[in-house]
Amino acid sequence: MFDEIVASRVRPLAETLIREGLEAIHVADADVEIELTRAVAQTEIVLHADVSPGDADAPTYDVLTSDVVGRIRFLRPPVIAGTPVDADRELAFVEALGIRNPIRSRGPGRVAVVYVEEGQAVDYGAPLFAIDRSRV
Repeated sequence: MFDEIVASRVRPLAETLIREGLEAIHVADADVEIELTRAVAQTEIVLHADVSPGDADAPTYDVLTSDVVGRIRFLRPPVIAGTPVDADRELAFVEALGIRNPIRSRGPGRVAVVYVEEGQAVDYGAPLFAIDRSRV
């Protein structure tokens, strides 16, 4: 019975989830309820047409990633792109099993990209913030 459900329902739903780029699918009928979710890593590529390799003014991005699996929680007020950060400012924390795991800036710079939203589930190694080290 379970193998039949996987072959007839779960596999096509999973293919649709991937093909359409969805985060979740929930299907329910009288006999079976299926919910599929996937972690979506958001990436942003920043291109600078006027910057050549080795240029001293080229931005240097340091991407801060999650060390644990959990939910991202911003401090108040939440940081946004363009916010200057001090030497070791706490930007947010990942809540895992009720434990706060701080995400620190690890040096001065300016927040270039915020990859996550408040309450979003994050996996190990997921990008959280990009810090522009060239704009101190």
